[in-house]
Amino acid sequence: MRRLIVKYHETIVEFIVLISIFLFLLSYFKPELILSPTHISAGDTVGHYYPMYYLNKVLLPEGEIIGWCPNWFLGYPMFQFYFPLTFLIGALLGYIIPLPVAFKIITILGTFLLPICTFFSFRLMKFKFPLPLIGAIFTLPFLFLENYSMWGGNIPSTLAGEFSYSFSLSLSILLIGGLYRGIKEKKYIVPNSILFALVTLSHVFPAMFVVGASLFFLLNRKKFKSNILYLSKVFLLGLMLCGFWFFPMVTKSEYTVPHLWFPPESLSKMIEWLFPEEKGKFIPLKLFLGLAILGSIIGYKKKDERVYYFIFSMVVATTGFLISPILNTFNIQLFRHFQFVKFIPIFYLFLFLLSSYVFTVLLNIRGKWLLPIIILIVTVFFINKGITYIPYWINWNYSGYEAKKLWNAYKDANEFLSKLPKGRVVFEYDPHKYDSGLGSSRATETIPVFSGKPITEGTHFQSAFNGPYIYYAHCEYSNGCSCLFGPETHGCPSFNLTSATIHLELFNVKYLFVSSDKLKNALRNNPNYRMLHNSGAFEIWELKTHNGSYVTLPRYEPVLIRSKNWREISYLWFKNPEYDDIPLVFSRGEKIDESKFKYIFETIDDLSKLPRDKIESDCYIKETIKRKEIYINTSCIGKPLLIKISYFPNWKVEGADKIYLVSPGFMLIFPEKENVKLYYGWTFSDIFGLLATIIGILIVLYNTLIKINSVKPFKKVVHK
Repeated sequence: MRRLIVKYHETIVEFIVLISIFLFLLSYFKPELILSPTHISAGDTVGHYYPMYYLNKVLLPEGEIIGWCPNWFLGYPMFQFYFPLTFLIGALLGYIIPLPVAFKIITILGTFLLPICTFFSFRLMKFKFPLPLIGAIFTLPFLFLENYSMWGGNIPSTLAGEFSYSFSLSLSILLIGGLYRGIKEKKYIVPNSILFALVTLSHVFPAMFVVGASLFFLLNRKKFKSNILYLSKVFLLGLMLCGFWFFPMVTKSEYTVPHLWFPPESLSKMIEWLFPEEKGKFIPLKLFLGLAILGSIIGYKKKDERVYYFIFSMVVATTGFLISPILNTFNIQLFRHFQFVKFIPIFYLFLFLLSSYVFTVLLNIRGKWLLPIIILIVTVFFINKGITYIPYWINWNYSGYEAKKLWNAYKDANEFLSKLPKGRVVFEYDPHKYDSGLGSSRATETIPVFSGKPITEGTHFQSAFNGPYIYYAHCEYSNGCSCLFGPETHGCPSFNLTSATIHLELFNVKYLFVSSDKLKNALRNNPNYRMLHNSGAFEIWELKTHNGSYVTLPRYEPVLIRSKNWREISYLWFKNPEYDDIPLVFSRGEKIDESKFKYIFETIDDLSKLPRDKIESDCYIKETIKRKEIYINTSCIGKPLLIKISYFPNWKVEGADKIYLVSPGFMLIFPEKENVKLYYGWTFSDIFGLLATIIGILIVLYNTLIKINSVKPFKKVVHK
C-alpha cells in the first residue's frame, strides 16, 4: 500500500513538472502568435513554407509525397533530397486548420517534444524517479542556448529554419532509450525500427548519430552476436520502412549540389567552436561540463552502464565533428553535403543529460519528490535571467509577413503577377531590404504561394540541379550576391545586366521582381525591358526579348563532350555567355548514339575552339507544358530540341531515342516523330525503394497480428 501511495505521489509530480515545462515553453511561443493565420517570415524558415504548401495543394491530392515541382529551380524533384516527414505532418494538418497555422505548429514540434521524449527515454532506460524528470528539465537550458543559431536543436536554430533537425533530434533521444531497453530485453524490434524510420525521414544527422551510438552495444564481447543481430534487424527494417525515400535519395545523389562549408582548421579552433567565449548572458556550458564530468565519475563508481552509454554517445557526436576536416580533404562530393558541425548540438544535449546524473546521490533522501520541482524553478529562473534575443526573434518569426513594413507592397506586387500570362519570374536578391522590410533575405522565395508564378530560386538549393548557374546569374542582376556555390573554385560575378539578360533568356524568364534602385535604374536604361507595375517598394518588369517557349531549336549544332568533369565544363560555358548558343551535350560514360552529333570533344578548356555550325531549318515547334508531362508537336524531325527544364533521370521520352543532358543542366532530344511526349516516370531505385517500404509495412503488420493473437483473451475468441 505504501509503495502505491509513493508511486501515486511520483505520478502527480511527473504530471505537474511536465505540464509546467510545457507552459514555460508556451510563455515564449505564445498561443496567440502560433495560432494566428499569419505567414512566417524569418531566416530560412520562410522558404520552407512553400514545399509544405505544394505538398498540401498538389502532391498529396495526386497521391505523391515526392514529386516534380516546376515552380522552383527551373524544375526540381521536391522532397527527393530533403526530409519530408515534418512537412507531411503539416500538410495533413493543413486539411483541418489553416495552412499557415499548421506550418507554425510543425516548426515548434521538435522543441516541445524534446523534454517529453527525454523523459520517456530515461524511463525506458529504467532511471529511478526523479531522474527522468530532471533529464527533461535539463533539456530547457539546451533549448535556450544562444551561442549558435544554425547548427540545429536549440530554439535559435529552429527559428532559423532547422525545425526538421529539431524534430528528428527529439525522436532520436527517445530511440536511444528504446534501443537500450530493447537490446537488454530482446524486444521492441518493430517499435524501434519504426522510430528509426521516422528519425531518418526527419533528418539524416540524428539518424547517423543513433547508428554510431548503437555501436556501444557491440563492445560487449559476450553478447556481440546477439546484439549485432538485434541492431541489424532494427536498422534494416527501419531503412525498408523509409525506403521509398531513402534508396532513391542515395542512388540519385549525383543530381544534387553540395553546399560548401568550411570546418575549423585546427583542434584549438574546434574547441573554441564547442566552448565559445561567453559574451553577454546565456547558459554557461562550462558549468554543465563540470556537472557532466562529476556525473560521469559517479556513474563510473556505480558501474552504471547507462552512463557509459551516454559518454559513448558524446564521444560519437564529438568524433563526427572532429573528423570533418579530414573528410573534407578527400574532396568526395558526398562529404561536401554533410555539414558535420550539426553533430555539435548532439554533444551539447548529452552534456546536459549527463549532468542530470549528478542527482542520483539524492535519490534516497526524504522528500525527493520536491527535488524536480526545485530544479525546475531554479532552471527557469536562470533561463529567464540569461536569455537575450530569443523572445524578440520568436515574435519576429510568428507575427509573419503581415506585421512587416513592406507586406502591403509585396502583396500588391504578387497580386499583379498573378494576373499576368504564364512566365518564369526572377527576384532580385536584396538582403538588407528584405531582412528589414519583409522579415528575411529569403522572403521572396514564397512568390509561387502568393502569385502562382514559378521562380528560379528556392530554399532546398542542394536539391537544385541547376543551382550553381541560378545563383551565379542572380549576382549579375541583383543588388546583393549570396554566391552559394561559386567562391571555392569559380568566384562570383559582379553586377552585369548585359550578361544577366543572356542568362535570363536561357532560363526562359519573362518577369523580374525588382526592389533596389540600382537594378531599377539599369532596367530603365535597357531597351530589352519594360516596366509593367510599380507598387512603391517593388516593381515588376518584363523581358521583352522573351518568346515564352520552353522548347526551342538551338541556333548552332550541339557539341558532344565526353567527360566526367562535365560540371566544371558546364560552369565554364555558363560564365562565358557569348557561347550559350552552342549547346554542350555531356556524355558521362553511359551509352549514347554519337552519330547524332557532328562534333565530339573528349574535353574542352578553350571555348573559342567550339564550332559554330548554324542549324538551317524553318521547322515549327508547338509545346504544351504540364507538371509531369511535356507534349511537343514538331516538324523538326532529327533536329536537336532544347528543353529549358532541369534534367533529372525520372524524365522519360516517347518519340525520341533518349533525353540528353545539355548545358547548363537542361534536357535535349532528337525527335523521331512528329509528336513527342516527355513524362516524369519511375526509375529502378524508385520502384525498389517503394517495394522495400511495402515489404517493411507488411512485416510490421504481420508482427503486430502475431502479437495480438498471442494475447489470451483474443486467442479464446478466435478459437471459439
